[in-house]
Amino acid sequence: MKDWWLKFGCFLTGFNYSLIKNSSEQSSKNVKKYTSAMLLIVLVWFFIGYSFATRYLHLDSWGGIIGGALMSFVIIQIERIIILSTKVSAWSSIFRVLLAVVMSILGAFIMDQITFKDDIELRKAQVMDQRVKIAVKQSEDDIQKQIQDLDVMIDKANQKYDAVSQDLKKNPVIVTSYTNRSVTRDQSGKEVNSTQSTNKSVMENPKKLEMEQLHKQIETLQNKKFALAASITTIKDRKEKELKAATGFLDELTLLHDVVTSSQIGIFVYLLFMLFFLAIELFVLVMKLTDKESDYDKLIQHQTAIRVHMLEKLGAP
Repeated sequence: MKDWWLKFGCFLTGFNYSLIKNSSEQSSKNVKKYTSAMLLIVLVWFFIGYSFATRYLHLDSWGGIIGGALMSFVIIQIERIIILSTKVSAWSSIFRVLLAVVMSILGAFIMDQITFKDDIELRKAQVMDQRVKIAVKQSEDDIQKQIQDLDVMIDKANQKYDAVSQDLKKNPVIVTSYTNRSVTRDQSGKEVNSTQSTNKSVMENPKKLEMEQLHKQIETLQNKKFALAASITTIKDRKEKELKAATGFLDELTLLHDVVTSSQIGIFVYLLFMLFFLAIELFVLVMKLTDKESDYDKLIQHQTAIRVHMLEKLGAP
């Protein structure tokens, strides 16, 4: 049990525990040193992955833990590539430095968004107020245009209603007259006698139904107008909720840029975080480049040389 840290270090870094156990204390110290460095890097990036998943992907705590674990897994694999390299070439070092710069910039962005959270929220409130005013103005103009169109329709309906009402006052009923004429003829077909009667029919003016329909149409148009006028009072709260729900990662970066560049202290804090992440990312690479060759490395090289020599003998005629 006393070697559990060494076993864990070998598991994390990819070293062979059997070879390390039989190597010198210096090799064991190297494993523990790399393990501590990787745990430090993993802890930082787990926090960044968790924050990114919960803040911008809107995941719950378990989703944030999974996001942090995935980020940690990626970091472990990147660092193991450097640690397990027998010889770090110039190209691999350049690539790792470029990757470290990119990751430090991203890490600094996320950490600054957490650090300057209150400042970003204050700036967001100012920007949101401007956006809400513009959106409300546009919506109010659109609603006013609809209200004006309804007023025109209501005026036309009222004019038609008044005309029909005047006509009904003059002619509340319609009187229709028709004449019946009867003729009496003899056997030869000659007209002997004829009688004529006039009848009158009184019916309600059909425009009364038209007036009732116009009255319902006017009521419907007025209700629409009142509903549109009432919506103006609630449009600000509705637009504010819609715009806040639409805030994304790019908006956060824009707000962060405004906050950071608004003062020299903000720029200094951002650069401080970026240099911190850059140093963390290059920690393992620098240790790998500056460490002297240990007996573990020589043992690996010796085993490789023996294996190559055996293969050459097997391949010899």
